Amino acid sequence: MIFILYHSKKLPSTHPTLRRRYRRRRVQTPLLRLHKKDNRHTLTSTMQSVILVAGKGTRMRPLTEHMPKPLVQFAGAPLLTHILRALPKEISDVTLVLGYRGEMIQDAYGETFEGKALHYVWQKEQKGTAHALLQAKEHLREGSFLLMYGDDIVDAESIRKACAHPCCLLAYEHPEPQHFGVIVQKEDGTLQHIVEKPEIPPSNLVSAAGLVLHTDIFKYYGEWEEGKEWHIPVVLDRYAHENPVYIEHLVTWHPVNSPEQLKAAEVALHTQDSSTKG
Repeated sequence: MIFILYHSKKLPSTHPTLRRRYRRRRVQTPLLRLHKKDNRHTLTSTMQSVILVAGKGTRMRPLTEHMPKPLVQFAGAPLLTHILRALPKEISDVTLVLGYRGEMIQDAYGETFEGKALHYVWQKEQKGTAHALLQAKEHLREGSFLLMYGDDIVDAESIRKACAHPCCLLAYEHPEPQHFGVIVQKEDGTLQHIVEKPEIPPSNLVSAAGLVLHTDIFKYYGEWEEGKEWHIPVVLDRYAHENPVYIEHLVTWHPVNSPEQLKAAEVALHTQDSSTKG
């Protein structure tokens, strides 16, 4: 909750009527101030985040036989800890969407993490990422929020840049884009649509680790075919048809979906740390 102060004219700080000339107005959305020149906002107060951690982590077995993937150790800490620490300081509330062995995550992290309030909701059936996000709807204030996935290691600065937009997709230039959702952009550089795993990719720019969404996104869910999973790119395409979705490029992205990817990400992170210190 933040307050914006208004006054009609300048008065000395000692003037007895100064306080009476101010009035307070409550604003329920995150404080994102628009810069007219570049269509960005400045994060100056609180914002919310949702992290999807409901998956079974099948490809991470045997590491996920007895624990959820977010608790798998990576570079000295659980995966989820790295994700939480990469969030901007302005993120005050985080809603975790739980599923497979979710009680272990809840027990491990409790009600707060390094000053951020944690909330928990459950995706009882595995029906896709859009369905998982829907479970967190009641915890979100109207406005923009950050959505992250529980199996991606990314750089904090790129996340912060994305949060400066009202709606933004984190992207990465990948040498093998055919394995991912490939981004097609409009002439102004915003998102046109996402092509899932195309045989002939239109570019090497892929949808990566997360995105900033507005709560208006739920208006674009529409009807879903019975038996089909609900996924974020489908809803985002509908939203982008009527609203600008900006693109921010990640500096670092390590998807962690298998033991091999986990090891490769740890090696890459160690190499990066060594070169930075050197």
